[in-house]
Formats: sequence, structure tokens, C-alpha cells
Amino acid sequence: MSLALLTTLAASQAHARRTGLVVEGCNGCHNGGAGPDITIDLSPRNPAPGETATLQVQIAAANINVGGLYLRTGAGRLATIDGQGTKLVDDHQLVHDAPKRASGGVVRFDARWTAPGAPGGFVVEVWAISGNGDNGSRGDGASSTSAAFAYGCEGTTYYLDRDGDGYGDSGVPRIDCAQPPDHAARGGDCDDYSVNVHPDRAEACNERDDNCNGQVDEDLEVSTQYEDADGDGYGSFFGATVMAKCPPAGYAPSSNDCNDRSPLVHPDAAEACNLVDDDCDERIDEGVREVCGVGMCAREAMACTAGSCTPGAPSPELCNGLDDDCDGEVDEDPGLCTPGGTGSASGGGSSGSSGSSGSSGAGSSGASGSGAPDEEGEGGSAGSGCAIDPHTASPWRLLPFLSPLALLALRRLRRAGRVR
Repeated sequence: MSLALLTTLAASQAHARRTGLVVEGCNGCHNGGAGPDITIDLSPRNPAPGETATLQVQIAAANINVGGLYLRTGAGRLATIDGQGTKLVDDHQLVHDAPKRASGGVVRFDARWTAPGAPGGFVVEVWAISGNGDNGSRGDGASSTSAAFAYGCEGTTYYLDRDGDGYGDSGVPRIDCAQPPDHAARGGDCDDYSVNVHPDRAEACNERDDNCNGQVDEDLEVSTQYEDADGDGYGSFFGATVMAKCPPAGYAPSSNDCNDRSPLVHPDAAEACNLVDDDCDERIDEGVREVCGVGMCAREAMACTAGSCTPGAPSPELCNGLDDDCDGEVDEDPGLCTPGGTGSASGGGSSGSSGSSGSSGAGSSGASGSGAPDEEGEGGSAGSGCAIDPHTASPWRLLPFLSPLALLALRRLRRAGRVR
């Protein structure tokens, strides 16, 4: 893309006097005349890194007889040109040394500018005055402008983004080879000091132009507004209602406040350890009480007092997809989940002791062969051979019972001539 010359008029002003001053404004010195038009150009417009180019500033006004300027760049190195009536302040600043006479209603100042060694972009700022040449300040005008250029690349336009919302101030553009910090590729932000205002923002009932389209609270539908007795911005379903485009004083657009008598309780409130459902999610003190232990031993404290949490007791590891022994691992014992392994749903006893050995209830927990109901009201333990826990017991135990049934079915099919 071709490099565009960007100029932005501002209100600050500058001197036009012999031995000009480095000043960004002089409202009290030059007034009464129209502010001049200022044009900034660079030749060549897209210099290579390290190349020297000519900066040209033209000051035009109907009343101009003489003109002066103060010029500042953000990068590169400035140098004066003989006969221009200018002097350097430093490598980045230049000011007129004597007012320059107009020709055809225009005063032109030229200067040399040398680009840095690496590709990039820079901004030129100019404060200028147009004088009527009567050696007084009355009837003079002043204005300022800026222009952005790239060197060593085609350049892309970026905009200063003070609030970081992805949209910049169209009045503060710059051209660069890559996006500079604190700049955005999109302009149009009508309030670059508020992250909640930009062209993509949804319009809200707040008497301001949220989406930068020049309208306030437009396209909002009339809807039910709910009484907000505690003023926290959330209404109650059980209070009074009105129909309005925007909620009037004492009303809110939502009805999900579970305690409209307390401004500290509403759906967006932070949960606190106070035995109150602060965020209206029908839970109390969630996420604020201490949690301790791992695996099946994990517990949440009953109170908010630090150190009041007690983890559960570990149990022998079973082949059940759980961390029974609370060591941070699941079903980790060798051979636990393989056929004939030592793991079982009984939680105790050695391999083969459950069900087949006829061991008494004096064995370890879950190894009893009595078949009596346990403390939880469930059927007899897996050790009785009469019950299989579908979550933990091994399916290989069913083979002795299923094999005779399979053989019987096979014999019947052969007799019926279905299987040869």
C-alpha cells in the first residue's frame, strides 16, 4: 500500500519571532488572526534505513506575511539547510531563527532528516504561526499539526490505544513497520480512556455513547424492570415492577437478587465465610472453607477456622478407579486390576480368601463369609460368594457359575439341530 500522509490539527500554538522559542503553545502572544494550514511532507516519502530525506513544512494563511515554526521528531536525526532561517535545538528539535517571508500566501521551511539504521516509523510534530508582519502580535494566527511516516517498509497505520481495548484514538495515528506498544490497528475509539467504550461495545442504559456511533442508549427495547430495594443493581422477583427502556431510580433489569435487603448479597458478590449465600447460588461458604486430604480422604472443613479441616482415613487400594489409600495415585498396586490379581471389592483379606475359604466374620473388613448385611444396609459382602459389587469386584469370579450354564445351552442347541 502506498504510504499515506497523516495530519491531525490540534489547538496548541507556537511563537513566530526572531530567535524562536521551543514552545508548544502561545495563546496570549499571537491572536486575532485565523490559524494557518500546516502541511508536512517527506521526500522521498519512504526512505531506506540510514537514508537522508528532506522534511518540508508549508504554512499557509490568508493573512500571512511571515511565518515561524517549532518542529520535533521522535526518531532519526535532524539537520538544518542553509538559507532556511532555522537552528537545531538537538538531533530531534528544530526552531526558526528568524521569521521567514511568505511567497504567494505560503511560508516554506525545509530541513534534512536521516533515518535510523533499522526499519520503523516516526512522527513529526509542528507548531507554527502566520504573522501579518507588523512587528506586533495582534492579527496573527497559530496552529499545530503532526504527520506520520515509515522508513524501510511500506508501513501500516496504527492508533494510540491508551485504555488497551483494541481500538485507538483516530486523532493520534502513526505509521510503522510493526504494531508499536500501546497502539491498535483499529481507530474510532470515542473515549480512549475507558475500556468500556469502543465501536464493538454493546449499548447499555447509562446515558452515554458506548459504541461510538454518535447516539446514546439507542436500540434498547422496553422491558420489565424490577424493584431494587438495596441499590446493588440487582432487583427482586418479589418486588414491584415497571416497564421501561432503562431502569428508573430504585429499579434494576434483573430479578435474581436473593436478598434485596442487603447490598452485599447479589449474584456477582464474592462469597465470604459468613454462613450466608453471598452470591445467590444456593450454596453457603463454598470455595472459602479449607479443603484437606487427597483422593478418598479429601474433606472440606465444617467451619471457616484455619486448621479445622480433618482428612478422612485411607483404606486399602482397590481396583475401582479411585485413590483409596490417599497417596495421590489410582489403582497403582502391581497386578491389582489383572485377572487373578490381589485387588478385590472386599477391601481386605488375601487373594482367594473371600468367598471360597469359608473364613469367619473375624477376618478383616469386607472378608467375612457370613453374608450378613453390613453397616450401610447393603447385602452380604463379596466374600460370601453370594453378592458381587458391580463397581469393584472382579468379573472373573463369575466364570465357575457361567460355564455349566453355557455347556447346557450348547447341548440343547445340538439336540435341536442348530449346531453341528
